[in-house]
Amino acid sequence: MELTTNDIVRIFEVSEQTVNRWIDKKDMPCVRANEQYRFNYIELLDWALRKNVRLTPEVLAVGDRENHDSSVLYQAIKDGDVHYDIPGETREEVLKAIVDVLPLPPGMNKTSLWQMLVAREKMMPTALGNGIAIPHVRNPVVLHVDHPSISLCFLKKPVDFKALDGKPVFIVFTILSPSVKKHLGILSRLAFCLQNARLQEYLHRKAPREQILAEIRVIESGISTTSGDNGKETSGP
Repeated sequence: MELTTNDIVRIFEVSEQTVNRWIDKKDMPCVRANEQYRFNYIELLDWALRKNVRLTPEVLAVGDRENHDSSVLYQAIKDGDVHYDIPGETREEVLKAIVDVLPLPPGMNKTSLWQMLVAREKMMPTALGNGIAIPHVRNPVVLHVDHPSISLCFLKKPVDFKALDGKPVFIVFTILSPSVKKHLGILSRLAFCLQNARLQEYLHRKAPREQILAEIRVIESGISTTSGDNGKETSGP
């Protein structure tokens, strides 16, 4: 997707002079054709993240208006949303607070879902290490939903999730899926993106929602959408 200078002024909520300064002083990626600047959307997101330029909701909304088949993880987290300061002193309390913010289907019994998550957690801890947990990797939460969603929750206080590295958890991804196959596909994509150092840095400092979503969109733009039945992803050439 190509953007014009007027688009940049509008979505970043800055003046044209600021855009020109970014081009001259901050290496803003662009091409010049017929005396006009043109900007590639993904390159622009990557630049803004590297230069710590403020991302407005409209910057992300521009990408949402396009049909991005490769932005599966981005869309799932956008649907599940990013939640800050989730309370709880124990795994049980944290999971109860997380269930309360999940985008559950109408009529879903929250207590039953919470009890299921707690029971599975006691059987096999889901902390991956480095402060991150994903309930439940091996036993997906399959519900009557149209599309998978991921709720990214930052805990108010780190909590012991029995991680192998001994570190308490303060970042929790909860996946809701319409099928096991969808769960495996979205889980593999999440695992791939979590290898990215910049995304890890954003997660560990509880960066704003816009930065996290923008980084995920940038990472996914480099993934070839070749998920098979085993849910594996391969990176593009």
